[in-house]
Formats: sequence, structure tokens, C-alpha cells
Amino acid sequence: MNRFIVLTAVLLISGFLHGQDRLNHEKKIYVAPGGKIYINKALPLYLRVATSPDENAKTWLLHSEETSKYSNPMYLDTEGYNTFRSPSAVDTVTKKPVYPLQDIIFEVYADSKAPLTTISYGDAKTYSEGGRLFVNGSVSLDLKATDMMSGIENIYCSVDNASYVRYTGPLKLETEKQYSIRYYAVDNVGNVEELHEAVINIDKSDPVSRCEVSGDIHENIISGRSKIILKSEDGTGIGVDNIFYKIDEGTQKKYVTPILATYLTQGDHIIKFYAADKVGNTEKENIFEFYVDKTPPVIVQEIIGKSFFTGGNEYSSGRSQLKLTTFDNKAGIKEVWYSLNKGEYKKYDRPVYLTDVTGRLTVNAYALDNVNNKTESVESGDKTAIPYVDLTGPNIKHHFSGPVFIFRDTVFVSPESKISITATDSESGLERIEYNVDDDPVSVFENEFSVTEPGIHNVYATSYDNVENSSSSEFVLIVDNKGPEIFATFSINPAGTLTLKEKVLDVYPGHVVLFLSSTDDMVGFDQMLYSINDTQEKSYAGGIGNFPSIGEYTIRIRAKDKLGNETHKTIAFFINE
Repeated sequence: MNRFIVLTAVLLISGFLHGQDRLNHEKKIYVAPGGKIYINKALPLYLRVATSPDENAKTWLLHSEETSKYSNPMYLDTEGYNTFRSPSAVDTVTKKPVYPLQDIIFEVYADSKAPLTTISYGDAKTYSEGGRLFVNGSVSLDLKATDMMSGIENIYCSVDNASYVRYTGPLKLETEKQYSIRYYAVDNVGNVEELHEAVINIDKSDPVSRCEVSGDIHENIISGRSKIILKSEDGTGIGVDNIFYKIDEGTQKKYVTPILATYLTQGDHIIKFYAADKVGNTEKENIFEFYVDKTPPVIVQEIIGKSFFTGGNEYSSGRSQLKLTTFDNKAGIKEVWYSLNKGEYKKYDRPVYLTDVTGRLTVNAYALDNVNNKTESVESGDKTAIPYVDLTGPNIKHHFSGPVFIFRDTVFVSPESKISITATDSESGLERIEYNVDDDPVSVFENEFSVTEPGIHNVYATSYDNVENSSSSEFVLIVDNKGPEIFATFSINPAGTLTLKEKVLDVYPGHVVLFLSSTDDMVGFDQMLYSINDTQEKSYAGGIGNFPSIGEYTIRIRAKDKLGNETHKTIAFFINE
């Protein structure tokens, strides 16, 4: 008599609700198109037998004598592949055992694992922060689910708290607003995925940038001490990512710190700038036109009225007047101040009568233009008869020796670099040179010197001739004592670690390749050298590989920048094959 084992399941739980927002989904048995039977692992099982394959055939419920405690119902303990077996297969024609002996196996597959759904945003540019996602412009959301066992039955989604519907294709979001997307998947036996939620902000608005000047400014004229500050706001979006700018016809740069006018040449300039937010919305280019004025006013002093020379001295009457005439190249005169015979400084606005002055006359005066460029104090006194009038100061220059790197108008030096100041005077001759660095006290220059503190420094130098005519020079340098940063990357992840002589080493196969790179914050990378296991140093030109044997490898790396500053790095690892 033909006997067929028929497997049936009685569902004790008709539905299970995961989260208030999701639909009810029944746990069930699923028969795949190929005939495989998948059973939700949480369901109870009952086994029945029939003597006919007909669905309406009479069946008998199987009872277990030895394990009745664990049957009717029974549960599958193994995820995935499970079997029901009967020993000694019988030939269906001869009704005799088949040799060699073998079991009859009925396969079923238990499934308790929920699917996994992922969301993708197509080609849209996205940025995530604080659990919120920002997208540039409209976006087409695509949901895809995977299941390791019975397969996906459906994906369900809800937009902005609407009722859940079956997902049939990409979701198009176009209006500039915040969306709440909830979604989950159900497999063919009723396992329900945990609920996912994505908060998506459609951002189509450009940032708005502006330019501010910190320091001296008059109309569109700024001094060499001023700073140009770029600011930007992104009112409705995630925020500004970067501000970009270029000066005149220079290269475009990313704005990081205020732009110092001290590094700009005197004259007209244009800054073009714009900002981009974190999802790529970019504003139109802004333009700021300005003039950098680094030249202080010029003061000419003269005595107006009758004068008389005797004994090599010039005498003027009390009716004489001191007249100060000023000239300025661009911003215009703001104020002129003067002092007679070391007295209190007074603001000058018209010629001054000298009725209160007796004896030797000494005049000190300075002028400010509208961006606060200030003349050096000009002093005049009684004149004596001399055969030559010297009105010009010495010609002053500075020089560098040792490591130096110049990029555009910026000079980079190392702490070992030397600075020398020279001056020549073709008339009365050079008397002395004075200098100071930043706010340090003024010193007389005798021998070359170094600036060792890292960072930006201003060097001021003044040369005097033998009649105290002076010429001043100011230059900026940046001291860089930091070598490049070294980065090392292996072509594959380590297979594990190995402790060797109290060192924990990453373990790699022999075909691994080590790639080296380096960056320098100031002057730029110049050269990289390396040695393997203390062999002769080589110049790095590409990936390091082809390790010949199993064992420990120590690679010592040395990187130099364009000033000769060095950085060292040691990498140790173990080759296992």
C-alpha cells in the first residue's frame, strides 16, 4: 500500500503586530514555486499521514509514543534546513528495501529571521546630521529588501504619517520641506522587519554670503592692517559647507581664516566669492572691489614770515608762522598733529604763530590718513649753515640665507634660516640700522639673526644716515618647524594579529602592498625616503610590495618638506605567507 506523509501546520497566532504603526501580518507556511516548504519557526506543527496524494484524502494525526511530551504540537529548533526521516527506503514497484539501505527524507525550512530593507537616494547629493537627511533638490527614493530564507512578500511604506501602503516603485519627493518616511518588509512566512524611519529634508535654497572688513576702512579703501572676513548663512538648509574665493586673477581657494591685507600689494583689488551648502546648493558669485593703501601721508614743514641768518643760525620773529603741508596718495588726510619744543601734541588745522616760542625751535609732527596710516614723527630745529643738504634716507634691503621657500608674496623659513639687513647711503653715509621682530624691543643690527618661534612674524627695520634721515622697511615671514604628516595605507585589511616579543603586529599575506603619502600644512611635501628592516634607504616612488619571506617587517619612513623639516614614522607588521 502506498503511503505518503503529509505535513500540515495549524496556526495558533493569526497575526502579530510590531509597533503601533505597522499593519497586522499573519505567520504562515509558504510553498515556493519549486515545491520547497517554508514554515515560520514560531508556528506549532502537527504531522498527519494519508494513503493518497489527493488534497481531500482522509488523514490520520501521528502520535509519538517516546516523545509525546514534545509533540502535538512540535516546534522546529533549527533555523533553515530541517528533515523528517523514515529508515530503509522501499522500491515503489517491487515493494522491497533498496540496497544499499538509505533513509527517506522529507525537507522543510524553518524561518524566524525578518527581512532587511535598505533605502537609496539615486544620484541626489545627500548630507546627514543629527538623524536628519538633507537632499539637494528632488529625490527618488528606492526601497529594496532581502531575505535569507523564504523570500520577500511585500515592502510597506508610509509618507508623513499616512496609512501604510504596499511599496510598488520609487517614491518621488520634490517639494522643499521635511518628509518622514517609515518602511518595513514582510517575508513569505510572516516575519515582520523592525520599523525604519528616515527624516528627509528637501533643500533647494542657496546660501547667502557677505563680506566684512575688520580694521581700517574708508569708503572702499582699507589699510594693510585690515582683515577681510567672509561670512555665509544657509537659512533653510543644513548649513554652509564651504566658502570659495579668489583675489584678482589668482586661483580659487577655500576660505578658512580672514584674508590679511598685509599680504596684498598696494592698489586696486577684486575679491570674488560664493558659498556652497552641505548638499551642493551654490549661490551666485559676489564681488567686493577695494583699494589697499599702505602709504602714510607726507608732511612738509616750513616757516612763513621774515627770517634772518647770523652766525650760522636762522632767526625768525614772533610774527612767523609754522605751516605744515600734507599729501596723501589715496585715502586722504584725516588728522595732523604737532608739538613745539617737546610740548603737548595739538591738532593742526591752520598755520601756527610762534609768539610763545623763544630760543631754539623744535617741531615734531605726524599725520594720519583716513585708514590710519601714520607718518613717522618728523622733527625740525634750528638750522646751521652746511655745504650740502641731505634729504633722503639710506636704501635698505633684507636677505635670507639657509632654508627659504617663497610662494607668491609669502616667505617661509625654518628656525635655522638667517636674516641679514643691509643699507647704503650715497650722501652723508650710513650711521646705523635698527630692527625689531613683532613687539620685541628695538635692537641695533650687527650680525645676521634667526626667528625661531613658529608662525607669522613681522620684521621692522629702519636705517639712519649721519644726519638722521631714515628709511623703513617692513616684511612678513612665516616660520615653519613642522615636517610633513605621513600616512600609510595597506592594500588589504589585516588577517589578524600576532604577539611577537611583547609587540602586537598586524598580520598580512605576502601579496599585500603598502602605500605611503604625505601632506604639509605650510610649504608642501618635497621628498619621502624609506628603509625595510634597516636596509639602505630608498626614495619612495610607488607602492611597497613583493615581501620575499615570512616574518616581521619594520619599515622606517622619513618625509621632508621644502624647508628640510623632517617627520619620521615606523610601521611594523608580520608577513604570514
